[in-house]
Amino acid sequence: MAFNNHQPPRGPAATGPDFNAMLQRSMQAPNQLQPQISELPRGPSPGMGYEGVYSATPPPQSQQQPHGPNVLGGARGLAPQPILPVDLPPQAFLTSAMLLDMVDKKVDVLLRDEKEYIGILRSYDQFANLVLTECYERIAARNPEATPSSDPSVPRWLIHDVKLPGVMTVRGENVTICATVDLDREEYPRGAKFAEEDQVRALAASQKAERKEVDSRRAKALRQAGIEPGFGMQG
Repeated sequence: MAFNNHQPPRGPAATGPDFNAMLQRSMQAPNQLQPQISELPRGPSPGMGYEGVYSATPPPQSQQQPHGPNVLGGARGLAPQPILPVDLPPQAFLTSAMLLDMVDKKVDVLLRDEKEYIGILRSYDQFANLVLTECYERIAARNPEATPSSDPSVPRWLIHDVKLPGVMTVRGENVTICATVDLDREEYPRGAKFAEEDQVRALAASQKAERKEVDSRRAKALRQAGIEPGFGMQG
């Protein structure tokens, strides 16, 4: 049997032409190998900047189809629901901005030290510092004639308004309540009766001294129990 030594080697019958070409290159001498130079791109790839994160071409966005409420992810394409009620203005929920509707109106301001001022609000700032004109201070005292067993028609409070000259400025950190005044009920406040200034001031001073004595006894009892009385524990 003759064997042809010059016949190029071949691979298995089931192999493709790529395998045969690779086998022929492996049989050649090192000086006979011709390197294959592939054509390099002339410019940088559009997706090479920052590892292709920023300069990569975004995928095409398909048009969102409306989904029903029972489909997973169907609520993503819906319009955002309004947070505030329709019948209330946005200023009612924005801290000191709610004072915008009170400008040039008569307001009643109650301070932390239980003082009460009534006047026309002219200006304010983000710290709720108020500027009042035509202002007066309302002095109030409990009516000694009003008892738990007395007639409900007897007013519980005696009040008197003291006119203040000039412009009144109130610091926002001292404000407890600021509300508009009902002009229809201003002359006849519910549960109160106008009285003389001397009478109201005398009653208010005596009631304040009595309340201070009660608070001192209460604070002493709390200290004996190991509790230090603080702000808000004395009524």
